[in-house]
Amino acid sequence: MYSIWLTSSQHDEEIYSLIQRFADEEGQDAFIPHVTLVTQISTKEKVAKILNELFKKKCSILFDKISVGNTYFQKLFLESSDNSYFFKSISNIQGWPSLWIPHLSLYYGDELPKSFDLGELNKLIPVALTFDTIAVYKTGPEVSEWKEITTLYLD
Repeated sequence: MYSIWLTSSQHDEEIYSLIQRFADEEGQDAFIPHVTLVTQISTKEKVAKILNELFKKKCSILFDKISVGNTYFQKLFLESSDNSYFFKSISNIQGWPSLWIPHLSLYYGDELPKSFDLGELNKLIPVALTFDTIAVYKTGPEVSEWKEITTLYLD
């Protein structure tokens, strides 16, 4: 499977180090900060078609909420009160999204990391992150096997 992510060529060091810290503490694989725009794409041809349909402008997003989810890939994440950019990005893709919630994951897992401290995390927000790239990744259930396929720089 393939996924298309909104990323930054300059990672926010505080966010990136937090992702790495949680992963290291829990024996999980770390990942780069990103917002998944489209996932579960079965072929490179479909990836190319979807890339042509995406809105491709650089943006700055203010993340202002820490959220805890119920699934492995949405266990601990940042959300933005203003998701209009994300929805504009994918608005031309037919049939997507259904129940998509734009977010930037901080940790993947079945349980929250042992050092989870909402007080510490609340000091991170609000945080403005600039997204200036779209990355295509070959993804699957094992984070360690994820592989970057290509990156496009946004205007």
